Amino acid sequence: MLKIAGSASLSFLFPADRVTAYQYYSDMNRLISYIQHIEIDQTFSDYEYRLHYHSLELGTNHFHLYCDIRLDCPPGHHIIRLVPIENLPPIESKSTLNTTAARGYYSSEANFHDMGNQTRIDYKLRLQADLPRPLNMRLMPGRAINSLAKTITNRRIQEIASHFISSSISGLNNYLPTAMTPQLGD
Repeated sequence: MLKIAGSASLSFLFPADRVTAYQYYSDMNRLISYIQHIEIDQTFSDYEYRLHYHSLELGTNHFHLYCDIRLDCPPGHHIIRLVPIENLPPIESKSTLNTTAARGYYSSEANFHDMGNQTRIDYKLRLQADLPRPLNMRLMPGRAINSLAKTITNRRIQEIASHFISSSISGLNNYLPTAMTPQLGD
């Protein structure tokens, strides 16, 4: 088995008040569109989703993780969580020469803090999985491959978090009504 795990914890300022920021990030389709390497594979209810993580590593190996989550936005708490669940149909683990696929576990949490006309968001995310090794990695020692996988996964998670922050802030202009969007020269 190939064990991967990575996590990141960051804080950033979002250029909108807390109510606007919370509404903006509460839309699951919008939220996922800003998370690099991850897309919605299936929707099972208004709040349960199967996410598909895909990355190409070392130039030849395709990694596919299917992560089942529930969107959790507890009223009045200004927290948005993507919580791993296991009640959806099972995922078959499989591998080929240079591809591996299995169930993974993705979670994230965003805490929204009022900063006047801005919002501080404390953002945490985690991704982990046990994958069958692609055939082209079967001769590599387990410790070496897991160490490499850990390094790559942590780098990917940092990349995903940074991209999420920058792209979601950039996307705010498309969300805000024109009257609320600052005009050049204002």
